Amino acid sequence: MNRTAIKIFSAMVGTMLLAGCSLYKPYEAKLEVPNDIMGPISQPGDTVSMGTMGWREMFTDSLLQRLIVRGLANNTDVQAAQKTIEQAQNDLRAVAMGNLPILSFEPVGGLHHFDKVSSYPYQFPVVATWQLNIFGQQTSKKRQQQARREMYRDYRQAVEASLVANIASTYYSLVLLDRKLQIMCETEVVWEKSLESMRTLYEAGLYYSPAVYQMEASLLSVRSGIVELRENILDTEAALCLLLSEAPHHIERSPYGTFHMPERISVGVPLQLLALRPDVRQAERNMEIAYYDTQQARQSFYPDIVITAGAGWSNENGTVNPGKMLFEAIASLTQPLFAQGKLRARYKNAQLEQEKAQLQFSQTLLNAGNEVYRYLHLCHMTQQKAGYLRQMVTSLNEAYEGTQELMDNGTNTYVEVLKAQEDLLKTQLSETENHILGIQALINLYTALGGCQR
Repeated sequence: MNRTAIKIFSAMVGTMLLAGCSLYKPYEAKLEVPNDIMGPISQPGDTVSMGTMGWREMFTDSLLQRLIVRGLANNTDVQAAQKTIEQAQNDLRAVAMGNLPILSFEPVGGLHHFDKVSSYPYQFPVVATWQLNIFGQQTSKKRQQQARREMYRDYRQAVEASLVANIASTYYSLVLLDRKLQIMCETEVVWEKSLESMRTLYEAGLYYSPAVYQMEASLLSVRSGIVELRENILDTEAALCLLLSEAPHHIERSPYGTFHMPERISVGVPLQLLALRPDVRQAERNMEIAYYDTQQARQSFYPDIVITAGAGWSNENGTVNPGKMLFEAIASLTQPLFAQGKLRARYKNAQLEQEKAQLQFSQTLLNAGNEVYRYLHLCHMTQQKAGYLRQMVTSLNEAYEGTQELMDNGTNTYVEVLKAQEDLLKTQLSETENHILGIQALINLYTALGGCQR
């Protein structure tokens, strides 16, 4: 080879190596979170967030904590997520060994017969095949698999967070259903007394029979509601057992009134959504995976260099007996020249996947901020509404007692008593519904901030 050819070859190799340097460049996250991602309720100066609390700090009820521990240990979705992580770890180990040679034992034996002469050639070689990682093909695969493993870990955390939130929400639904049942049972006792008073007044000739029937129908409506509530409690217990991966059974729970909404709710700074929310981290990992897909598509334009070496015992086609040691080594280089446009199409599609991953990340972040905004306002709304409903219950209870007393004295109609009873019951149940809504909003807010950590 003359000097000109050597210079040209050296320049080509140098150019390829310089270009190959960029193929080794790892993924660098350049993520920005707008300050208004959580709406006007953002607290840029507040670095403390509910999302940094472990679920044991958030849910202090010991009975609920036991249920959560059982759920995390037994739930099949959590177990399946762990199995997926283990699969990704096995794939990573396999990819990490891609820089090592492939060893194989390839014995060959046969029979040759020509012109009444027979020979018995044989070889017992060990063959090693080694693909050189000059342009980072194996490095990109390894980094991509690492990102995929971390994404699956984030997925497991998302499953666990959802499970913890669902267990807590279902548990407090049971507690508040118990409260509803208590209200209905207390109402049944009070309305039974009202019915007895109505019957006494009817027998004294102060009321007509329709008044008695109307009061009796109202009492039967309450009793029907009690049956329905008991059925709802059984259904909710069964749903909670399903989350625990257990057969249906009674769930022990604390009495109503043991859970109190916090006086101050902090959502922290918007940047914490990146670190705490598993779905946001999953979306970021997806961008990283797409980046290494693009890297591999670029690397497919560069040569693939493979070294194959073998060593073993051979009798050289049956001509040498006994056999002797044989060594051989072959290097091959495959430079893609024309592949019907498939390599370029793969590269362009990989770039488009990167752009799609970026859009998905932006939407995931937007969804996260939107959830925080809605659930925070719902928490505040239920807290404000709770005060008004509490005052309404007090006022309506006074109104009912007054109308009942007037009816006993014969100076009030049964219609006014019925209306007072129904208004009081309706408001008591509304107060409980509002409490349910507030607790569920708080749990959802905690999860939206990335909470439910182990």
